[in-house]
Amino acid sequence: MNRTGRTIRRSLSRLFTSAGLVAAGLFAAWEAAPAALSAAEADRDVQNLVLLAPTSPLFIQVRLQVDGHGLKAVREAFAAQIVKNYDKDADGVLNRDEAKNVPPLVKSPTARDTILLAERWEAVDLAPADDKVSADELGGYLDRVFGNTFELSVKPQRASQGVDLIGLLDLNHDGRLSRQELAAAARTLRKLDLDEDEAFTIEELQPFRNPQLPNQPVIGASAATDQPFLLFDNEATATLAVEKILQRYGQTPDPKAEPSIERRFLPVSDAAFAEFDQNADGTWNKAELQAFLKRPEPQLVLEAQLGQAAKGKARLTVVDDRMKATTADTKTGRVTLSAAGVGLQMHVSPNRSNLKDSRALIRTTKFKSADGDKNGYLSEAEFPALGLPDADFKTVDRNSDGMVTLDEILAYIDQESAASQSRIEMVISHDGKSVFEVMDQNNDRRLSRRELAHGFERLKAFDVDGDDSITAVELAGRFRADLGLGKPVLFRNQPMNNRGDTTAPIIQVPSAGPDWFRKMDRNRDGDVSQREFLGPLSLFNKLDLDHDGLITATEAEQAAPQPAANPESAPAGTSAATRNSPQSP
Repeated sequence: MNRTGRTIRRSLSRLFTSAGLVAAGLFAAWEAAPAALSAAEADRDVQNLVLLAPTSPLFIQVRLQVDGHGLKAVREAFAAQIVKNYDKDADGVLNRDEAKNVPPLVKSPTARDTILLAERWEAVDLAPADDKVSADELGGYLDRVFGNTFELSVKPQRASQGVDLIGLLDLNHDGRLSRQELAAAARTLRKLDLDEDEAFTIEELQPFRNPQLPNQPVIGASAATDQPFLLFDNEATATLAVEKILQRYGQTPDPKAEPSIERRFLPVSDAAFAEFDQNADGTWNKAELQAFLKRPEPQLVLEAQLGQAAKGKARLTVVDDRMKATTADTKTGRVTLSAAGVGLQMHVSPNRSNLKDSRALIRTTKFKSADGDKNGYLSEAEFPALGLPDADFKTVDRNSDGMVTLDEILAYIDQESAASQSRIEMVISHDGKSVFEVMDQNNDRRLSRRELAHGFERLKAFDVDGDDSITAVELAGRFRADLGLGKPVLFRNQPMNNRGDTTAPIIQVPSAGPDWFRKMDRNRDGDVSQREFLGPLSLFNKLDLDHDGLITATEAEQAAPQPAANPESAPAGTSAATRNSPQSP
């Protein structure tokens, strides 16, 4: 047996005999302990998440396997396969010349970072530093640079869901929208009104959104202000989770004191609460909550079995449900949770877009179509027609001869697909309304001054805890979480067409109100503001019967219009709208 074969065998042997692999590999120096696993269950990756539900945080644990093994084994097998494929002299290791033939390793399918092994030689050749790279050395390096085997992302379903109004209007950065902050919304957003029409469109409120990729997942879900799912797998993510939990549920009688979370907000057993309540004050402070996250007591434990092999089956089962709040459908592989004011449906994907499909698509269709001159290779000009998202011509052209062959493309696909499938992705989507959508009363994809002024009235129905403020999780609705292996490059995040989810406002010409009113209503929002009104301020104040700073069509109709006059006899410089508007007595 050669060195590569022995490496694979040792890897699998370690997985079957080492009960501590999950905690050591997943949490590293943080040393958080998952719920107890038997020796037979230890060959799994364990991920702990918290769902910031409207009434309390929910702690969820997901145990993951691919073809019966943890992701650690998948990555080790990936490294061993690279060594085997490019070990020309069959000595079980790679030398520098052999490493030059290894296609770029894709660090992340979302960040699109690539690694050239030959350029990172010293960082890989460590144990021992003998100018040769073994499968063990490569596997260790890949595990370090690839990072966590689990990736959480958020998929906005509509452009209007991606508008972060809470982030834009939350002046004191407490994660809530108060009545006062909503009352000041028009002033707060004024700088974003690029066309100065006193209405705020999706494009103005989301200036950096790519309209061609409306459904591109937002990576780093924990950083998204409206994202209630938080993954805690190391010191940094656990610290962020603690901050978010305390921000959402924490209370303090003294503004200068550190907030703590009361027992009623913690759906854990009495024994667990008492264990971490070190000062016995009936609450958990920051340090106590941090200690709990290192040894969490999940309310829901799920096991996901994913298949990397062609016939691998995907399965999601409930291991433990302390809330008795889930239903499982064994036929569809779905688990539905309804608790703490939120709904969640989890589903495992069968990963049908596999490596075999990618290779077949390239070989039978895409390469031939891209090779316009039919000379058997792709030039740099022809390469974009191949349709490999974010792939660089020079990266795929391994020998730098200016020609990309079918073999070079297949090698890139093999490498990229294997790297992608050495991680698991959890993509979150939701059908709940965003703050923008709730406030957009007439669904014209923009917010008028009146909609902003009455925003709190519209949002108050979602104030679950009655604290006179609104948080994103209170509008959560029902979430969907799709678990699956990372998709190969050809099947990843490609929109159905290039039009995308439209962000353009739907503007209808108002028919209500007198003629002068409709002409002054330049932004067609059904109101006339002081800026739009062409008459004196004293007349505006007289017409604005409720003194809210806006004239409605009803208020305009109640005013006595100026008798029709000959337009030609109007003073020079007087607009048509002013000529037909009511006049001061």
